Amino acid sequence: MNPTLKEIIKKTFPTGSRNLRAYNYLIRDKNSYLHTSGWMDSLHDWAPQDVVGDPVPWMNYPIIKFLKDRLKTDIHLFEYGSGFSTSFYAKLVHSVTSVEYDEAWFKVVEGQLPNNAKLIYRKQDIDGEYCRAISLSNQKYDVIIVDGFDRVNCVKQSVPYLSERGVILLDDSQREEYEEAYAFLKQKGLRFIEFEGLKATGNLLDRSTIFYRDRNCFDI
Repeated sequence: MNPTLKEIIKKTFPTGSRNLRAYNYLIRDKNSYLHTSGWMDSLHDWAPQDVVGDPVPWMNYPIIKFLKDRLKTDIHLFEYGSGFSTSFYAKLVHSVTSVEYDEAWFKVVEGQLPNNAKLIYRKQDIDGEYCRAISLSNQKYDVIIVDGFDRVNCVKQSVPYLSERGVILLDDSQREEYEEAYAFLKQKGLRFIEFEGLKATGNLLDRSTIFYRDRNCFDI
């Protein structure tokens, strides 16, 4: 295209020109982040997955990369909120225990559980049995994922069940209603590190926060 004609189009249709560049750079280009992260395939199937089609948690891609690198086969993990993430964690750690409040989804996930994963059903409630499901096995966990319902109370119930090297991961931590969880864990002496980015099928900046102490299993 003639350079002069390009300038005329840019001046006449400034937004359209920008949108076309964004389309070319992010959607048409198979080497763009949207493709290499698995975002495009996730959007197509409406299910979180990586670039080779393996299931991933419905979290932002930077935290997924971190978890892939840091989760180890000697880790015992508890998860509030089951699903695609359950299979993802089970491939990387020693054991996964997950609690789910949606009965229909519970039945779906239960039928796909790997051998090292256990699923608990608890009805949806506030400061009740759901957030206290972590106490049922009477064990300590190295990683506790809070990605389900009643998250502030889940965080509060998690602390007594952290192993000496345990960490807590709170997803969607940018939400104002989770500020109480930050304050509670800071009072307990935990520090935090945040990861931000796109999550599968999402279009907004999403945050996940890891709360940790010294000599933790993630080496942070």
